[in-house]
Amino acid sequence: MNTLTIIGPEFSTFVRSIELICKYKGVDYQLSLEYEGKALEISSDTLTKLHPFKKVPILIDGDFILPESNAIARYLEHFDGPSIFNSNPQVYGQIDAWSSMLSIYAFRALISDYIIEIKFPSGINDQVDMCKLTAAKPAVLETFRHINRQLAGNNYLVANQFSLADAIILPILDYHMNLPAQLNLLAEFPNIIAYYKRISALPFCKGVLHND
Repeated sequence: MNTLTIIGPEFSTFVRSIELICKYKGVDYQLSLEYEGKALEISSDTLTKLHPFKKVPILIDGDFILPESNAIARYLEHFDGPSIFNSNPQVYGQIDAWSSMLSIYAFRALISDYIIEIKFPSGINDQVDMCKLTAAKPAVLETFRHINRQLAGNNYLVANQFSLADAIILPILDYHMNLPAQLNLLAEFPNIIAYYKRISALPFCKGVLHND
């Protein structure tokens, strides 16, 4: 069996989601920013051959090329190892629904509109634009409230198993857990904090999440 190649940078939450799934299922993989001996630049035309919209991650399995993290996750589901879905169609549907919501709405609120400004400041003299963070804060808090409520009494986001939904949200939460106190909005969400600490300590999360 080929060692899978995941095209994308380590800092991408979606790249790390695929890493978590591979580690959980025991699938060998490597990260790369090269294809056919040529360097790839994120969001540039060099990615067009692999993804028409120049996004990552992209999975390379021999001659097979597959873009989009949710599609990659479903492909990996057919590999040996524990499932990231569920045989019960209703639970499967819930996993799918949460995975979609987290990929779109939670990612936008928690990463695109908040973390990106902190990691790549757009303010004067390359300082964080606090006005942007203030404007983004209500959506961050609302998103955390939904997740915190979903985790009440649960070890995982859906059912009692690690699933695609967990693989998507954990790298996102990883960024927020490691923010300095003045920017960290997780203090009032104990379910999320306990969930992150519990799952990130599992062996397959080591080396993917910043849980040292």
